[in-house]
Amino acid sequence: MKPALTISIVFFALAANTNATAQTFSYDGNRWYEIEVSIFTNQSARAINPELFLPEHIELLYPQPILQLTPAFKDYLLDFSADNVAINSLTNSSVNPFVSDLDPLQDSAIEIVTYGPELREANTDFRLIDKARDPFVSLAEEEHEFTRFNRNIESSPDHRILFHAVWRQPVLNKIQASAILVTGGDRYGQHNELEGSLIISYNINRVDVDARLWRNSFNIVSDLEWNVPLIPLAAPITDAAIEADSFGLLIDQVYPMLETRQMISNQLHYLDHPALGILIEVRPYELPPLFDFSLD
Repeated sequence: MKPALTISIVFFALAANTNATAQTFSYDGNRWYEIEVSIFTNQSARAINPELFLPEHIELLYPQPILQLTPAFKDYLLDFSADNVAINSLTNSSVNPFVSDLDPLQDSAIEIVTYGPELREANTDFRLIDKARDPFVSLAEEEHEFTRFNRNIESSPDHRILFHAVWRQPVLNKIQASAILVTGGDRYGQHNELEGSLIISYNINRVDVDARLWRNSFNIVSDLEWNVPLIPLAAPITDAAIEADSFGLLIDQVYPMLETRQMISNQLHYLDHPALGILIEVRPYELPPLFDFSLD
């Protein structure tokens, strides 16, 4: 098969499990699902009519409340950044009692510099993430089921994966559901190529997804003024973002995707759009029983 795959060839060639399964309640009283999402660029973006996407026709916002997926290994991360340097001056007599007020070394800079990870302060509330029972934890690669799909999408020069994640959550009704922050692709300054949110909610006997996403295009000039909201949650600033700021790149075009889709459990769903494509599947998940540990 040639690398230039069309979306239809990708998805018809890779059939998904189409057996719908009714979901029962877990012991916490909620319906839990495992959710997998891939968001990618669409090949037809080159043929988009910009007149359909103008600032006056677009209202971009992040629903509230909104949360960010937690990396499964967040509790094991240490900061090894180059800026992580601890400096203590020996010239301060309050710190070093062996340096007197009359010591001539006070006027010289004597420093102790230590390199390495900055250890966190003791946290009495600390606990490790339980990826089997904690909601909204971004699962590691061994939990992914879209690996073949993503590989076929990336094999085409017309598509790039901008976001992919697998997580588990209790699926509540739409009034109670929290939005999930989505960012991906290249980052320039304070904005990403892909931004927005997903809301996964339960509606009578099905799961709905509300996709409020937009794809930003960047250039050194922009003829239009776009009101793109800042990302509401903290996100790391990369070297590429700082470098992009120095070039003064601007958002020159925004392609919004606002779509709601009713989904069937264990069935692969494809949401189409001129600039984006979404693969999403919801799989019923039951919380494993709690440990009953005793020294007796």
